[in-house]
Amino acid sequence: MVTSSSAVGRLLPAISSRLRPPPDDELREYGGVALVRRKRVIDVGCGDGRMALGCAPYASAVFGVDPDPSAIRLARIKARELGAANTHFKVGVAQELPFADGSFDVVILSWTL
Repeated sequence: MVTSSSAVGRLLPAISSRLRPPPDDELREYGGVALVRRKRVIDVGCGDGRMALGCAPYASAVFGVDPDPSAIRLARIKARELGAANTHFKVGVAQELPFADGSFDVVILSWTL
């Protein structure tokens, strides 16, 4: 069976963030806040925005991309609730990112298949 890259997220929906470590703990393992401070960050396979929103207080801008539209809707809701105005979420896949090369300083793939 041949599957287009745009169908990937619908075949394997995002799993709840509650099963993953808190973003501050995970960010500490990656080198701490200095990794994202005042930088443009993209979280590829962001799911419901757990890690992207964890980076938002430190980064200049955070973009989350995930193929699951329901996960992106939830990420946007969480961002509004947190007042994370520097976050942006888009439906998309890693194979076809809608950004020009060099758009980001840091790329995060956290718990991404």
